[in-house]
Amino acid sequence: MREQNLAPKAPDYGPRQNLGPLAEGHWDGQPLTPSRARSFQLDTSFLTTSALHGARTAVAAFLSGAALLGAVAFFLNAGASGGSARTTYGFDISEALWQLFLVLTSLPFSGQLHAGFESVGGFFNTGDQGFTLGVWPLASLGFVAISSFAAALVLERSRPMRTRARRAGGAAAAAGAFALLMLLVAAPGMRIDSMGAAFTVSSLTPSLAFVAFIVVFASGWLGRSVAARKQTQLGPSAVHSSTRAHGLAGFLTEVGIYAGCLAVTASLLGGIFVVVVFVQNGSQGAALPALLAAAPHGALAALVLGHFGTVTVNVPFAASETISVFSPELPLAWLAPLLILLTSLGASLIIGVGRAPTRFPEWSRAWRLPALTLLTWIVSASVLLPITLNGSASVFGLPVGDVGFGARPAFWTPALFALWAVVVELGAWILPRYAALLAPGLHASAVRLRRRMGSVESERGQTWGATGPSDTTAPPNRPQIVEARPLSAQAKRRLRLAGILTVVAVLVGTGAAIAVTTANTQRSAVAQAREYMDAIAAGNATRANGLVDPNVETSLRDYVSDEMLASATERITVLDVVETELRPADSDAGWFGEAVEQTPATGRETQNVQVTYRLGGITETAVLVAERVDNELLVLERWRVITPLVFESAAGSSHAVDMTIGSVTVTPGRVESSTWEGNQPVSWVPFTAYPGIYPVTGTESTFYSVASEPVRVGQPVEQFVPDRNVVYTPTESLETAVQAAVTQKIDECAASTAASTEGCPFGTYIYNSSTTVTWSVASYPTVTMSKNSNSFEVEDGMASYSYSGSSGRAVTGSDTIWGTGTFTVDGDVVTIEFR
Repeated sequence: MREQNLAPKAPDYGPRQNLGPLAEGHWDGQPLTPSRARSFQLDTSFLTTSALHGARTAVAAFLSGAALLGAVAFFLNAGASGGSARTTYGFDISEALWQLFLVLTSLPFSGQLHAGFESVGGFFNTGDQGFTLGVWPLASLGFVAISSFAAALVLERSRPMRTRARRAGGAAAAAGAFALLMLLVAAPGMRIDSMGAAFTVSSLTPSLAFVAFIVVFASGWLGRSVAARKQTQLGPSAVHSSTRAHGLAGFLTEVGIYAGCLAVTASLLGGIFVVVVFVQNGSQGAALPALLAAAPHGALAALVLGHFGTVTVNVPFAASETISVFSPELPLAWLAPLLILLTSLGASLIIGVGRAPTRFPEWSRAWRLPALTLLTWIVSASVLLPITLNGSASVFGLPVGDVGFGARPAFWTPALFALWAVVVELGAWILPRYAALLAPGLHASAVRLRRRMGSVESERGQTWGATGPSDTTAPPNRPQIVEARPLSAQAKRRLRLAGILTVVAVLVGTGAAIAVTTANTQRSAVAQAREYMDAIAAGNATRANGLVDPNVETSLRDYVSDEMLASATERITVLDVVETELRPADSDAGWFGEAVEQTPATGRETQNVQVTYRLGGITETAVLVAERVDNELLVLERWRVITPLVFESAAGSSHAVDMTIGSVTVTPGRVESSTWEGNQPVSWVPFTAYPGIYPVTGTESTFYSVASEPVRVGQPVEQFVPDRNVVYTPTESLETAVQAAVTQKIDECAASTAASTEGCPFGTYIYNSSTTVTWSVASYPTVTMSKNSNSFEVEDGMASYSYSGSSGRAVTGSDTIWGTGTFTVDGDVVTIEFR
């Protein structure tokens, strides 16, 4: 017989090209065979598509860097004015922007920014380590990955590579070139020298090239594989001849379904995050670019919260805060778990209708999706999601402390996602059969959608429900599935009723859990402290006293009454109430004593709460202690604040005259002290009250004019040093009354026949004390009154006297009228007393 050439026909690679020396049949002096020509053409196509793939990905990276630079420019308002690139700061703005552009271009693949600063003479220095900001711009990273995927997909369709090895090699070549380019881009970094100070920023890290290579290689290989799959039509023989390949394809399809459902939900949550934050910030356009860049972080954080995970935020010099869907700061966050639940149910149904029905779960493959989910979220939760800032600085060589900021998911987040994936696997086994009975339309839609995705096991002869044929294509060693008996109408009603009751029970249980959690949020230590602060701010002392005993003596309870708070010219404005690890410190003490009494240990659980409020334009903070008591109805928490927010203060008066502090009338004691500034005589009236600014008024009369200043009750503030709140100034009527009282007293003294009378401002000495002396006032003295007290002084007066001596001779003389005394005002009567 005549031999036939059984070799496979070479594929057609398109029209011949002008190959130059190849047209004459030679290459390097050797004859050019058809196989050598095809090899040359394949190598050219490989290099061309790899170069185009890398170039298009590089363009996407530069575009993402420009977008990040634009977002930064919105805040920094960088740029040269008047068309000049030179500014008065001593550095070139255009050069700095170019350096920053290169840094931001490579940032999505390094995930770190290293910043350092050194001032003139080392006054301020961040050292060799500087400050490190750990953040992955997920929006930019995702944009580059999608661009790489799209470029590889288009190139594979236009210039296909016939083998998997060549597709992987093309993706690797493009990824290697791109990684090298990113190293060259990140190497220069950013440096600004201005006025003797140096500022440096760099994104060059050991992981940069590795991450850049992995991102471009994975996305490029995936894009080429998807394009090749669309172009390749597998016949029935190919399906049965590669069971392992079919199983792998089915698993990857299921992973794509689950990831796609979560991606749709994350996109929705990310959009909600951007809108909510944008509105809360006053719809400022400058914040929009930064919000768009942070949207992927917000979406992934919402996914974590929606799976009942937590995000821990650590702030320097403050207590760490754990955020969850039950946090009072996120009142609508409980909607995220509902979306995640619906997403999981939908993914379970779509995955399940593509599998052959089994009597028991196939545990041999049920572990794959949870395992891959666990691995994926280990990388995401530990690498991609956390945002950190660490560093230290020194001044004159002395360290000023370390800075450590972080926002990251809890360490058990990957395990939580893996648990949800297990639920999805169980749902894929359970949901299809019940959906086919209870919601045939929904089941049919899921089947149509699943068939479009491919890798459907039911297409090999397996069917869901009781309406399809039995398996006719199963191999002999596999038992046939017996056709199920149709359910009766009564059985269907019972099944529907059981399903409805199950759904109702789940909804009721979920609602009860949400209700209890919400109620406990409103009954937490923070909530009780906020209610206490709101009562003080509203002037409801009765409510505040009922929540927390002010620990004030019974005789002083009028200072913590509704009337007292109502009289305040300004009460506190509550700014914030948060949990804290700080404890009540000496900084909470007032000018005249401790503001917060030490709480005795009771052995119960306690929680410190930091309250921030504004009073008189000054922001103050205090730490309250809350104690947990027995629950109500077993599940409702109960907390009570045991540290009262009261401060000891004092009002000062220049005279011992009645005055009113707020709503309480008091009588100061004798003026025996002096003020802290100015050394003015004062009489202090101590009292304890809630923080506020209270009016202090004196007693108006015809003898005094009164000047009053309010008293500030709160933490010590230098500009509010305690001073005299009431200053009494004597009027002319008082001076006249005192002058008249002095004159009357002198006349009474002059009517005396004694040589010296106690309590009189004049007198003489006579050996025989029984001698009768006749007094007369030659001139009345001048009376000078004190403006700060109830004292006076008399001087420049003269009193004359005469008496008979032992020989019968008349003796005459005079004495100066002078001395000091005090006066007392009792209504309209003024009395005096000489000392």
